[in-house]
Amino acid sequence: MKILRNGTQLRRAALGGILMAFIASAGLAQTPHYISVTYMKTLPGKSEGFRKFAETEMVKMGQMGVDEGILDAYYVTRLTAPYTTSSDYDFAAVVWYKNRPSLNAPDRAVWEARAKKAGYSNYQQYLDKRDTLAKSVRTAWRTVTARLGDVRVGSYLRTANWQVEQEYRQETLRFIEEYTIPLAKARIGDGRQQGFGVTRPAAVTGSVDEAGYSFSISNVLKDSETLMAGPGALTEETFKKALPGKSYPAYLTEANRLAAHRKIVQTRISEIIALAGMPPAVNP
Repeated sequence: MKILRNGTQLRRAALGGILMAFIASAGLAQTPHYISVTYMKTLPGKSEGFRKFAETEMVKMGQMGVDEGILDAYYVTRLTAPYTTSSDYDFAAVVWYKNRPSLNAPDRAVWEARAKKAGYSNYQQYLDKRDTLAKSVRTAWRTVTARLGDVRVGSYLRTANWQVEQEYRQETLRFIEEYTIPLAKARIGDGRQQGFGVTRPAAVTGSVDEAGYSFSISNVLKDSETLMAGPGALTEETFKKALPGKSYPAYLTEANRLAAHRKIVQTRISEIIALAGMPPAVNP
């Protein structure tokens, strides 16, 4: 055992212990789950053709990534509200990486092999087919704070992006973990909801303020009818069933206090039209 003999060594050891404790308590030692979302805008009159392409060819390529152990999941969504004429995209491809992804593109040989397995003579032929149907608008990188339940082809996502004042972001995260996740888990358990997720902008690609939102909250419903019906009112009885021992009035007070320091900058509803693999459970 190494003996620390002077004050400098003792101070360094103490600071090191504090740092390691902070890292453990903050969860920074864990590798975060990364996803990428590529937003696509179909060319005039090509929406149905692109949907068919996504349901057959794009998901086939995504399934190869899952089979190779690179991805947990891949799915394509179709924007249903607001109507696509008022948005810069109408489809999105969502990639769930199994490990921390690299910003470097995979070796071209990997894509060539996948394209040939999918029935193309080469990868460029696949790209050319895609580009006759849609153009890529942008790609956003996110980290996953929570993911519960499951998703299926035909599921609907209602996603709200929150911009939270900087000094209230940590409190909002604590509120989500203490209250929002258990309430979502209860709704999934009794069949009112299929899944739930929280993502945040990945710091590697820019600041939260640059991204325009702090948290993205997604509720997964089994179909459009269930989505439009809504989750039902949260009563004190349903709250206590989900969070036994917690105070309902205290929850309402805290929810109202934090709501004053955030705004919903965007709400979107989309349908999952193609799926390979399954997103992992995160902070269940």
